[in-house]
This record gives sequence, C-alpha cells and structure tokens, in this order.
Amino acid sequence: MRNKSYAVLTGDLVKSSRMSSEQSTSAMEWLRQLAKKFESVYPNSTIGQLDTFRHDSWQWLLAKPELALRAAVFMRAGLRSHSDGDVKFDTRVAIGTGKVESIVEHRISDSRGLAFVRSGKALDAMKKHSHLTYAAERDIAEEEWLADGLVPLLDCIITDWTPTEARAVHGALMGWTQEETAAQWPILNKTGKRRTRQAVAKSLRHAHWNTIREALEFVEESAKSNL
Repeated sequence: MRNKSYAVLTGDLVKSSRMSSEQSTSAMEWLRQLAKKFESVYPNSTIGQLDTFRHDSWQWLLAKPELALRAAVFMRAGLRSHSDGDVKFDTRVAIGTGKVESIVEHRISDSRGLAFVRSGKALDAMKKHSHLTYAAERDIAEEEWLADGLVPLLDCIITDWTPTEARAVHGALMGWTQEETAAQWPILNKTGKRRTRQAVAKSLRHAHWNTIREALEFVEESAKSNL
C-alpha cells in the first residue's frame, strides 16, 4: 500500500435541495449500482464499494488510478441518463490521486491518505458552475495539463449532454455495441418502440463520444507509462 498510488472520487448530487426525498434516494442508489457496473466492466479496478453519506454525498476508491477520469465520466453519464422533464440528475465529481495510509473497505470514507485529502479538498474548492475537477500535484506538467486543460473541457461537454446522449455514452462505456445499447433502451411511450441503432449512433455523434473516447485512452496510456 505504501508505494502504490490510488484514485479517490468524491462527489455530491447537483441541486439535491430541489429534489424530493424519493428522487435523491433513487439517485444515490443509481450511483451505487453504477459503481458495481464499472467494476464488472473493469475488473479489479475498485476497492470496497461506493460509500454514501448524508443524503447526497459519496466517495469511491479506485485501485487503478489511470481509470479515474473514465470512472468519473461513467458515473455522470449513467446518472444523467435518468433525467427527464421533471428533474435533471447529475453529480459533481472531484478526483484525487496519491498514496493511501489506511483503507476501510466497508466504509471507504473512513479511510485515510493523500488521495482522500486531495479529492475532498478539490470538491470543497470546486467552482460554482463546475461539475468535474481533478486535484493536480502542481509542478507536474502532465497533471497540470489534465487539471487545467482537458478536465474542464470534458466537464463542459458532459454538462451539455441530453439524457439521450448520456444514455448512449453510458452504453459505449459499458462496452456495448450500438445495437446492444438500443436493445437496452426503455420503450418510447409515444411509439411503443425502442430506439434504433441509427438513433444511438446519432446521439453518440452529438455527445462527441469519439473525441471523448480518444481523450480517455490517451490519459490512460500516459498514466500507465508514468506508473
């Protein structure tokens, strides 16, 4: 543990005070399920389970810090896909990487270490209209570029997604084909049909998925080379 780096994601629901108790409870359960889905797609990437506290906050520990940004996008895409005309679901996410002193798997928020400190402080310091941030270790060019360049751009793109675009990206991050994503789509009320593969492809284009995928792959390869 002493020589290993981890990633901690700390987050909270966006505008939770405007949600009903049922809505915020559902949102937190969706986040817990999304963390489990991520582990199923990327085995051995997480430690313990996503920890929730208060009524709108959560924390998650990754054993593979190179996947931290992908995990953040995964969580936001999955949660935003549940939005509808009544409520827009989203979560702020602050990523912190570094060493960890102790891990409490059944209650991740009770763990201690630099990664936890960075993530928590980054969430507290997040700008008013930001929903994604990365706590960089200053004077390390790669991390400063990530924190000050790529992450804010990704944040802008994700925040502009429609629920349809978020659902399409979530399917892509799950590793599904466009046909498989279409098959998972809820039945459309007016037509009684599901979305087509072509509709999924269109949503992915509008969500700038190819650009996001390439950016995530670049970050992950760069992180692996620096481990």
